[in-house]
Amino acid sequence: MKNVLLVDDDSIFNFISTSMLKRTGMVGEIHTALNGKQALDLLNNYYMGTASLPNVILLDLNMPIMDGFSFLEAFKKISAPRKETIRIIVVTSSHDPGDRKRAEKMGISLYLTKPLTEEVLRKALEG
Repeated sequence: MKNVLLVDDDSIFNFISTSMLKRTGMVGEIHTALNGKQALDLLNNYYMGTASLPNVILLDLNMPIMDGFSFLEAFKKISAPRKETIRIIVVTSSHDPGDRKRAEKMGISLYLTKPLTEEVLRKALEG
């Protein structure tokens, strides 16, 4: 079972994605953050031992306070055990090839565009 951190400012998307993640039968814990700063705070809790480390981060690019690109920059600077085991999958509405290329250069595992289907999500989790 995978632990997932869902990072997106859209509460409806989070609700739907959480439901789809549960239906895959592949996910144990699901945590949500509404922006990159909240996600970093949650990761600090994981590293302090108060929560389970996520196996997968589903990351939106366009969010207030701290967007996905800023999160990726900050994540690269984290020095913590098992950080390299976390897969980051961008899930965005951006079809801009420049965004895809930039995210890939920053080390993401996969780039998906919204809307997601349960099948696409299942395949992403298997990867």
